[in-house]
Amino acid sequence: MNLAWRAEPRTWEHQRAEFVAARASLRGDPETVGRLTGNTVKFFADGVIEGGTGFLLEPYDDAPGCCGLPNWTPGALAEAVRAFDTDGFQIHIHAIGDGGVRMALDAIESAVRRNGARDRRPVIAHTQLVDPADRARFAELGVIANFEPLWACLDNSMLALTMPRLGPRRSALQYPIASIAALGAPISFGSDWPVSSVSPLQGLAVAVTRQNAQGAPESGWLPEERVPIAQALAAYTAGTAYQAFDHRAGTLAVGSAADFCVLEKDITTMSGREIADVDVVQTYLGGERAGRGDSGD
Repeated sequence: MNLAWRAEPRTWEHQRAEFVAARASLRGDPETVGRLTGNTVKFFADGVIEGGTGFLLEPYDDAPGCCGLPNWTPGALAEAVRAFDTDGFQIHIHAIGDGGVRMALDAIESAVRRNGARDRRPVIAHTQLVDPADRARFAELGVIANFEPLWACLDNSMLALTMPRLGPRRSALQYPIASIAALGAPISFGSDWPVSSVSPLQGLAVAVTRQNAQGAPESGWLPEERVPIAQALAAYTAGTAYQAFDHRAGTLAVGSAADFCVLEKDITTMSGREIADVDVVQTYLGGERAGRGDSGD
């Protein structure tokens, strides 16, 4: 397991030495070696669109003159990202609005340019609204686009809170999973639990259908952004392992950790919405049975 240290705009310069020391402490503790690391620094570029705090390139449709609330200035974020990148930390940036995503990409690009090439695997989490001009930059910079696929549907929050704030044009640019993947960027999936359900099966169902829990719309919302089940499974498994620098996780192969679950049905052969209702029969960690599945066996 990897801990992420949260960088604050007002105190990050003081936090820098603290994070380096905390990481070293984990590496030197026999109780945590091989079990717990602290190699990531997390930044919050902005808030959320529903609350009007997601940072947009253009004003909110329902609040003329307001582009949201970035937590950092572009210059400060770039300087902090460069500093923690210099210290060898992985950079992980929460960015929801297209302004927040661009600011995050700019900061990472600056760090790459100033610090030189290395296997850094920076992450931009959520990537809800991405300007088309910025989509290719993920692959160009080696940035992992981390999505919560469960959010990519017309649920009540999207219909009542998000789309009225963005308007029709920008609403149609949300969660461009297939588009960014097609451009060659690494993709990972998560849940953002406890904000939303931790179930990857529910997320898989939305990723492949772009339908809400009621199965609407029939052809999926923005169906061009649907992904095949194999690609969605890879984003939840190999994609997250790649993000975590864990070469022994995410796949079933000789030498891997043998962390896996057994499902009651083959989800690669069923219609997308059915995936959400499949039970987990057993879970294994390191090849050892770890607990009961949903079925209670």
